[in-house]
Amino acid sequence: MTTNPKVGALLGVEMRKARRHRDELGEVIEVFADRPGPKTVTGFVLGWVIFTALTFINPGETPLLAVAPGVIFAVMFGLILLYLSGERLIVCERGILVGSIAPGIRPYAIAYQQITPGSIAGVAGANRYLKEVGLQGQIAQSTLRASWWTKNGVHFVACSAEDARRGRRRFKLALDPIPRSIDGRWIWFVGTGRQSAKSAVEAIARAASAAGYPQLAQAALDRGIVELTGNPEDAHRQMPGHLPVGRGGVR
Repeated sequence: MTTNPKVGALLGVEMRKARRHRDELGEVIEVFADRPGPKTVTGFVLGWVIFTALTFINPGETPLLAVAPGVIFAVMFGLILLYLSGERLIVCERGILVGSIAPGIRPYAIAYQQITPGSIAGVAGANRYLKEVGLQGQIAQSTLRASWWTKNGVHFVACSAEDARRGRRRFKLALDPIPRSIDGRWIWFVGTGRQSAKSAVEAIARAASAAGYPQLAQAALDRGIVELTGNPEDAHRQMPGHLPVGRGGVR
């Protein structure tokens, strides 16, 4: 049984994904979703309309062949939206799950004992995150779960993505970054969508304190919410654990 009545009402995939880690992380307390906003969804719908309209310039010989491309495009765009909508921060009793819950994908599992105390920071203006850490326009990283629609999120320093996979093999290519924090560990970021980063930090703090990590909890509450500037020179000041400019950090 979940600790939060709101979570108990959730149907489906979040609970199924979290259930795999119940023995290690305990029950789910709260779920934060980073889904595409209305503008992104509208863009996909307009894209489908345009692609479908183009097929009618030279339509198929039968009604079935004429409508088939529109159906295929609808399925394609729908699947893309489904996978883009899968990003979650799932707060559990003894740790968090970070990443996509889309079909065939499992989120990363991070116990509270693996998070560096004092490194948790709630983030507003998260659409400037990648610019501030110097990764704008670069290939996505498994530990930085930021998209163009992300408005709020949580930054922290913890174990590597490989450790957070809990031994599961995954095609990663160049997605796993090198250690980039001041203590040689890995910087993580996860979006909370339109939900307040403060709510996410408070949920993590409550769970971490109850799990026996009061220092981690109190430091997270004391830091509060950071409004990002998008300036790489501010990264080490606004996001604890980030390397300063000129010392191997972001340039």
